[in-house]
Parts: sequence; C-alpha cells; structure tokens
Amino acid sequence: MRLPERLTGLSADDQGAFARRNAEKASLEELLDALGLEPLGEWALLHIVHELVQRGREILEPIEARLVARPARKAAYGLCEALIELFQETPEAQPEIIRALIRAGEEAVRAGASTSEAKTLIVHLADCARLSGRTLPEARPLALAFLDRARGESEPYRFDVSEAAFLAGDEPGGTV
Repeated sequence: MRLPERLTGLSADDQGAFARRNAEKASLEELLDALGLEPLGEWALLHIVHELVQRGREILEPIEARLVARPARKAAYGLCEALIELFQETPEAQPEIIRALIRAGEEAVRAGASTSEAKTLIVHLADCARLSGRTLPEARPLALAFLDRARGESEPYRFDVSEAAFLAGDEPGGTV
C-alpha cells in the first residue's frame, strides 16, 4: 500500500508518526501525492517535506509540473515549502525554484485563481527574495497581476497583498 493510502483516515498525530517512520522509504511520487491529502496533519507535512528536500534537485521538475498543472490546489503549500527549504539548502537551485514559483503563479492568474487561492505562490516568492537578499524583478509582473486581482476582490487578505506589493517594488499603486 502506498504512503498516501496509509495516511488516509489516521489522526493527525498518527499521520505524523507514520510519516516519520515511512517517508524515507516512499517513492517521490508517493511523497508528492501525500501532500494533497485532506486532512494532512502538520507533523506529517513536515516529515514529508523534509524527506523531499533530502532528495535534492530531483524534486524540482516534478514539483514544478504539479504546481503549474494545478497551482491553486491544497498541495501547493507543501510543494512550496519543499521548494523553500531546498532554496535555503541548495543555492545553485535558487534560479530554478524562482522560475518554478513564477510559472505556477502565472498559471494561477491565467486560470482565474483568486488571491486566496494563489497566495502561497506569492508568499513563497517573497520568501525567496528575502532569503536571497535581492529583489526579484522577474517576479514583478506576477506581483502586479496579483495586486490587480486583489483590487477586484471585496476583502483580499492584507498580508498577501503586502507580500505582492513587496515583490512589485512597493511602488505607488502597489497597494490595494
């Protein structure tokens, strides 16, 4: 039985304990599939993300493919968390990680995702900018599109809007 099936129906604590014992043995596909479980306990999420990061750059292409295919799905948060940890541990992968997050964000905007649905992509891109200590001019068009989308929403989440404004360069017009 695959990891996702084994985690299904367990309590959050049991999911965490099971993931701690079994994530290392799971295939990359199983780990990625497990991130989409609802509900998935926080400890299980952390163990799965940790194991993904241990696999290094081999996770980049499969994560990008999943994020671009369905950027607003529940698994996006865990996928982005794995990318951020890899971003910190593997500096040579940083440009690829930024590109993957931008591509997924662009797809989310194209697909009509709300700011709430696309927020993890914007927040994780802002994390990349802060962690690298540089602006991400390549993320500016996405940030502006996110801000434009937020203007059309009745109550966009202010933290996400501030992260998008940060990525846009905090220019006039960069806030809602």
